[in-house]
Amino acid sequence: MKSITFASGTLITSTAVASALLEYASQLSAANNSVIVDVPALEADGTITTHNIVLSSAIQFDVADVEVDSDAFTDESEFPVPEMPQLDDMVAVEPRATAAEDAKNFDRAIADIDSAFD
Repeated sequence: MKSITFASGTLITSTAVASALLEYASQLSAANNSVIVDVPALEADGTITTHNIVLSSAIQFDVADVEVDSDAFTDESEFPVPEMPQLDDMVAVEPRATAAEDAKNFDRAIADIDSAFD
């Protein structure tokens, strides 16, 4: 079993699910996009629930081995690997073509303000 730690908390899931999320997240960052993925997680009472997590290039998480109490342990096969959108179907978000021009205009405006106080 693996623990997946995000800024908002920790989930316990199967090794297969954690590996799939790591692989997918590394590919997703190149697509410059985000997706919501349903992740099966082991709760403290031994039940399995589904958590919706957002994956994107801005989201960081840590995966580590975890010991699970034998009374609460569930067979890892009960944690299906989530279906994730095909990366080929995603459209990468490109920066605005005018961003460089906007930056120049901003710099000119600041220079004009500064020169008014000289």
